[in-house]
Amino acid sequence: PHPKERDVPADSPLANRPPPPSRSELILVARLSDDCHRGSDRAILETTRIMDHLGVEKLDGLCVPWPEASEDAPVDPNHTGPDCRRQKKLFLRTWKALHKKLVPDRVRWLGTELLDAWQLERVVEDVSEHERPVFNLIEMDISAPKTRTVTWCQAHGIELLGLLDTSEHKINTSEIEKFRELQAEMDVEPSVIITRWAVQRGVVTLPSLSRVVSEGSSLTSAEAYEAWADKLKKILAARTLHLHMPTEGRRVNLDNARLALLNSFDREQNEKQEYYDQRLAEITRRKLKPVRTAAKALNALSAFSTAAEDKARERGEEVPA
Repeated sequence: PHPKERDVPADSPLANRPPPPSRSELILVARLSDDCHRGSDRAILETTRIMDHLGVEKLDGLCVPWPEASEDAPVDPNHTGPDCRRQKKLFLRTWKALHKKLVPDRVRWLGTELLDAWQLERVVEDVSEHERPVFNLIEMDISAPKTRTVTWCQAHGIELLGLLDTSEHKINTSEIEKFRELQAEMDVEPSVIITRWAVQRGVVTLPSLSRVVSEGSSLTSAEAYEAWADKLKKILAARTLHLHMPTEGRRVNLDNARLALLNSFDREQNEKQEYYDQRLAEITRRKLKPVRTAAKALNALSAFSTAAEDKARERGEEVPA
């Protein structure tokens, strides 16, 4: 006998789904592993393997990481030591091989992954104009906005892709009340404010969903799956609000005062400013100490002179004016 037909709810994982979007509607960006520098052709083979696994002939973007530092390398704050030069040599070997063999036929844009400003400087100074990175992928949040890297990339025409942590918990406890007052004033989710802040700084934001996505790997029932899918759907709707509202009147916007408030949560900048303030106060105290000592000596001399004049007058002696 034929099984009975049942109506399946539209939001059930068993319901019919629309077909996936065509390749022309997708932008595929892949990330190479940290091992991609272990040989002149390692990155080429890894990229080819990624495309074969995805079943595509071409990638829109490819992220190349910086080689890892040696475990026994000494601290090098100026990034000019032997290990930094070794890292640069390995990176450029991989970078130029990818450009020569894959760009633009099989990779449309070649970019970097998690490179700081000093690393990008090393790359740009040794490649031709058409070999410069198209984009740089960074990880950022409201308290660590990577200001120097963002500014450097924007000054050199390199696009920024930001894996953005939109959690308000990154903000210092001493400043969280200011953020919550702003949230109450704007009446939107914290993730919307933080995402819009990043967009208005010129960063193409990709909301970080690793924690939520990892929850889906431990589900044991259809009910749990449906609850997780609903949660993910709501988070995506909130965190990509800036992508779905192109009309200016409907878009969440931050004026200069609000941007300045959000920028003030930069923990690194605040720590630097505190350090500079302490140093300035220390230098000022050191320089003023001899001045205060001299002032005390002059005051003592003046008091002694005044007392001597008073005694001379008591004795009837003439005191010069």
